Order: sequence, then structure tokens, then C-alpha cells
Amino acid sequence: MKKVSNNVIKVIAISTVTMLIALTLELLMYHQHGTSLVSSTVLWRAGLIVALSVVVDLLAALDWRFDGYVTVLVMLYYAAADWGAFEVVRPKASVYGMFVQVLAILGIILCIAGIWYGIKQRHYYSIQEINKMGR
Repeated sequence: MKKVSNNVIKVIAISTVTMLIALTLELLMYHQHGTSLVSSTVLWRAGLIVALSVVVDLLAALDWRFDGYVTVLVMLYYAAADWGAFEVVRPKASVYGMFVQVLAILGIILCIAGIWYGIKQRHYYSIQEINKMGR
């Protein structure tokens, strides 16, 4: 059985944490705008956020060809969701608003780290393929 690299573990950890942050912020924003949290729109969006994280985790664990690209794209999606919550929260100066803004900034920073790990993931895959060709 193949040894799991540290980068794969980091990708899975970052993916899970950024998913939880994005999901929390999405639910808070839907609640702020008065949308029922059990409506089909909210459940579909929450399901999409969770499904994207599962896809990233599975691709990273299986070390497939496009796993780095998928990781980068999903991290960009999560960062956009975090940025949206950062921009839309009202009132910004309240405790609730500050909490959402800090959580969004933390999520964006973690998404940047996730993008970096996705790039490294692709780099490691390319090195493996080059080494296979040299054999």
C-alpha cells in the first residue's frame, strides 16, 4: 500500500476546515436575509459545498491526475463564498457582524493555503509521472 504524503493530509484538512467555514457563513447569510434554512435553495447550496469537499478529499486520497486543479478551483469557490459573506453581512460593527467578518477572513486565508497545497499536489504528481517515464 502506498504511503500517504503530508501534502495529501494537509489538503484533506484544509478542505474540511474551509468547507465548514464556507458552510457556516452561507447558513448565517441565508438566515440574515430571512431565508428558511430548510428551503430547497439552502439545502442545495449546502449540499454542493459539502459535495465539493468530498470530491477534493477523495481525489487527493486517490492521487488522481487532476486532483490539484480541482483543489485549486474548489478553494477559489470557497474563498468567493467567504468574500461574499464578508461583504454582505449587516450590521458590520455589531458582534455578529464582526464574528462573520473574522470568520470570513480566516476562511479566505485558509483557502489561499489550500490553493498553495493544490499547486504542490499537482507538482508532486508531475514529478511522479516524470519518474515513471524515466524507468
